[in-house]
Amino acid sequence: MKNKSYRRLLFVAFLLVMVWCPICNGLQAQNSTTTAAKILNPYTTTLKSLLIPGWGQVNQERLWEAATFYFGSLHFYYNAFFHLYHYNKGHSRHHYNAFRWNLNAALFIHFTNVIDVTDVAFRKNPTGWQGALFSDKPLKSPWGAALRSAMLPGWGQIYTHSYWKAAGFFLTDVYLAFRAHQADIKYRATRKTKYRDERSKYSWYFGAAYLLTMADAYASAYLYKFDQAMQLTLIPMVDSNFLGFHAQIKF
Repeated sequence: MKNKSYRRLLFVAFLLVMVWCPICNGLQAQNSTTTAAKILNPYTTTLKSLLIPGWGQVNQERLWEAATFYFGSLHFYYNAFFHLYHYNKGHSRHHYNAFRWNLNAALFIHFTNVIDVTDVAFRKNPTGWQGALFSDKPLKSPWGAALRSAMLPGWGQIYTHSYWKAAGFFLTDVYLAFRAHQADIKYRATRKTKYRDERSKYSWYFGAAYLLTMADAYASAYLYKFDQAMQLTLIPMVDSNFLGFHAQIKF
């Protein structure tokens, strides 16, 4: 009995150390005054990547990693549900095996994504994008905005506070994708040429709208508060022969 109690105490102590160390690291990072930039909350960042692969990496402005984890997991999740749908219809062993393989691959990428974002969050204490109104660096990350709209149409516009445009792009992309999907279902059921042509037409429309959504998000981030920057860079100049303003424009 004493041995069991001793082991339990050791186990509880081990858990407390494992939990308390990251908390201390997080508090130390948040209270650090070595940089004026606000350090991202590691727990919030980790939770975001747990919910949607790549979301935490987007906040950390690690865009290549975010795109890899997001589109990689999306690919395998989509294939898994595709094969599950066909397995439920015909109970084919091939679709069942393909479903299991794709689901395992998707979960592996998802789990790796959480480990990656957690490691960076606690070890490197990232601050995300740090723009400045008077510097050559935009206030919002252009490629970060484009990637956000690639992950979810309209998200990049929300990032740049263009809420009406976000709603418009989101509804347009969803509508076009829905029409292409409906045409695909009808074509698979009837094999009629008109549905195939309709599927191709709306697929092209969706592709164009999708690219336009990303391009607009990129431009909106690059020009974010550009007008305010122009107003604030008007510098009054006074000397014995001249009275006026000097405008400085940085590109």
